[in-house]
Amino acid sequence: MNKKQQTIDVYNATAQEMTAKFAGIGARVEDILHAFSYVQKDSPKVVEIGCGNGRDAREILNHTSDYLGIDISSEIIRLAKEALPEVSSKFIVADVEGFEFPEWTDIIFSFASLLHTPREKLQEVLQNMLSALNPWGIVFISLKYSDVYEELTKTDEFWTRTYYYYCPQDILDLGGKDYSWNKVEYQDLRGQKWFTIILWK
Repeated sequence: MNKKQQTIDVYNATAQEMTAKFAGIGARVEDILHAFSYVQKDSPKVVEIGCGNGRDAREILNHTSDYLGIDISSEIIRLAKEALPEVSSKFIVADVEGFEFPEWTDIIFSFASLLHTPREKLQEVLQNMLSALNPWGIVFISLKYSDVYEELTKTDEFWTRTYYYYCPQDILDLGGKDYSWNKVEYQDLRGQKWFTIILWK
């Protein structure tokens, strides 16, 4: 089976259970505030990749009205529209691979979503982001960490999905010389090491 389609099928089939499991974690308030601190303007244009059921969108929409959330899972987008019906039009089903980001975007969030994007596709995604960003626009990325880039297919209570593990240098290499970057932060969550990095144009 196509690994990408298998992952999409899992998210569609288990959307309700998966979002319920992570409901108690709460929005990434500090990360969102940190990202907005780089953009000194009212209602900056924001795109969230892998918006899920709108958990982080609630917080993001406290700081801007110009928001677009995309997710590859149609079932998860359905849950986002149900959770935030007043802004349901701001959520769309889209694949980040080949997605045309809106011009003059100020902030792009990718919280634990590009971990399903392989290296050969991620370079194109990062360049598409760069083309759409305003001068000094930023990309906030969190990913599962590995010293060496690797692909892992795992089976858990939500069936089988394929993940891609990166290190910060991978992101800098794939992003290219037209991106600058901020310091990297590391976290250990439930036995998995993660990192966050902010790129700016």
